[in-house]
Amino acid sequence: MDAAIQPGDDARDPVPTRRVHVITYGCQMNVHDTRRIVQVLRPLGFQETPDPALADLVLLNTCSVREKPERKVLSTLARLKPLKEARPGLVLGVCGCVGQQHGEALLERVPYLDLVFGTDNIADLPSLLASVEHGGRTSHTRRMTHDDYRFLEADPAVEAGPTAFLTITKGCDRACSYCIVPYVRGREVSKPPEQVLDEVRRFVASGVREVTLLGQNVNSYGRDRPVGCGFVGLLERVAATPGLLRLRFVTSHPADADARMMECFARLPVLASHLHLPLQSGSDRVLARMRRGYTISEYLQKVEMARAARPDIALSTDIIVGFPGETSEDFQATLKAVEAAQFDTMFSFKYSPRPHTAAARLPNDVPEAEKAARLRDLQALQDEITAARMLRLLGRDEEVLVEGPSRNDATRERTSGGRLEGPVQWMGRTSTNYLVHFPPPEGRPVSPGDLVVVHIEEVLAHCLRGTVRGNGEGRTRGSG
Repeated sequence: MDAAIQPGDDARDPVPTRRVHVITYGCQMNVHDTRRIVQVLRPLGFQETPDPALADLVLLNTCSVREKPERKVLSTLARLKPLKEARPGLVLGVCGCVGQQHGEALLERVPYLDLVFGTDNIADLPSLLASVEHGGRTSHTRRMTHDDYRFLEADPAVEAGPTAFLTITKGCDRACSYCIVPYVRGREVSKPPEQVLDEVRRFVASGVREVTLLGQNVNSYGRDRPVGCGFVGLLERVAATPGLLRLRFVTSHPADADARMMECFARLPVLASHLHLPLQSGSDRVLARMRRGYTISEYLQKVEMARAARPDIALSTDIIVGFPGETSEDFQATLKAVEAAQFDTMFSFKYSPRPHTAAARLPNDVPEAEKAARLRDLQALQDEITAARMLRLLGRDEEVLVEGPSRNDATRERTSGGRLEGPVQWMGRTSTNYLVHFPPPEGRPVSPGDLVVVHIEEVLAHCLRGTVRGNGEGRTRGSG
């Protein structure tokens, strides 16, 4: 590490405070990586700022799974250009999947960009900044091999709130024909189970009450290691952590989501009643072209297994419309599958060819207008299903993990005789992952990390509203 950015050895020479602003695009894995970036920068004297105009370092942590977020990176860089022109000392960088994919070519394309680094290079950030500070524009996208890959241990001090993401695998060995993840994230590597358990324990000790285990395909956890436990064994061990109130995981590949995993929903009460199971298409013909490794019949059998294990489970999914060769009949099969599965929520996208994928060599033969029309029809159907699924909760009592003040009320506080009394509204999530807003209960303190029982009184388009049960019902637990 260069002396210019190394913390002083003398305690009387404090590390100067500098500010970093990270813009994060993409999945939960990118959110997790952003926290690790902040973690690596803290010993160098960096603090986070929500305002890029106040930052000494601005990083774009990027996603390239689809073409749209990749284009968004370039437009964001263009908006940041005036800041760089006004303050030449501002360091501007791109990391994540777009950084890994394009590397040095990004420096050539964006002349005011200082730094590019890849998905395996977060730990190298101090030395990369040293190079930049000595006047050199820097690109570093070296991929670690399986044997030399080392996971950064998560520091609970950089997490904000009672929930936390924790990576258990990186990369993917599945070869879905449309997916760029194996190229930008590399081959699968499983984090050692003892490291996972130690990080969960430290999270809980710091006040985290809900942990989400992350991986491109969590079901494959442990398969790359000759000794250790598989994903089900890891779930069992993490679920036994004292003080952990909820456990989630994402993402599961349907071909690898077996009966043993589904049975965990019946056996592990701490496991949240939510499963993300990407379908991608309801047509067997398209699924085969996507190299997904299952049929729609097999997929729906997995859905039945999940609901048999946990009848109230909420299912979410991903679907791509307009994949090369998708006919009108194929799309109708997708609509039929969505009707059959009754997903609670869906993430749906128009197909866009990604470099370094097998599907990019196929003719992109579904017109954009047709893709857009199919996407509208699919989303309209899912909106109806989501509304009906949410309506089931009206009048029910739901256990909600309090995350903090409602975003719209975060800066507003109730007052009594000039005395601050806290947020107007709190928010949290049900075990089924629905967002709930509720006012503070009278005469009872509520804190982030508490579990409270909320009576659902209103169902809105994207959230629920209710009140905390009183008279001794729905007592908080979790904090303290």
